[in-house]
Amino acid sequence: MIRRSRWIAAAAALLSLGLVASAQGRMVGAGAPPRPDSGTANFAITNTTKKLEYAAGHFTDKVLGSGAITYQLKILPGATGTYKVTSKKVVLYTGKGSLSGTATALVTVTKTSETITDGKLNLTKGFGSLKGDSLKVKFTGTANLSANQYAFSYSGKFTA
Repeated sequence: MIRRSRWIAAAAALLSLGLVASAQGRMVGAGAPPRPDSGTANFAITNTTKKLEYAAGHFTDKVLGSGAITYQLKILPGATGTYKVTSKKVVLYTGKGSLSGTATALVTVTKTSETITDGKLNLTKGFGSLKGDSLKVKFTGTANLSANQYAFSYSGKFTA
């Protein structure tokens, strides 16, 4: 009897160690590693207030497929020049859910166009089936101001 109970205790100890190690392995390596991602976005300014500009459009993404994108930012001064801009609210909508976050970029304005460089998009709040996911990319773009057409391309990492 003593041997049997020792064997049961030893087996229980080994089993619990295996479960703890397995759980720790999941915590340490939680989720899949970030995947390379890239895409394009096209949009237009849909509305302006005294302080904010609102834009909406369409994106095509290597990992997420296609969907809609919106953002808002402070209106730039009317003068030509280069400005650092920040959008505190960018939302990317997919059929699976949405991702929201912020963006920054350098915008060079001429009379009829804009060139967007050094863009960084950090979408870190996932909703729906994208809860816990994030998209962190760098982007560049151009704008035809007279036609109200903006086009961006981006590449970076998607984390599920």
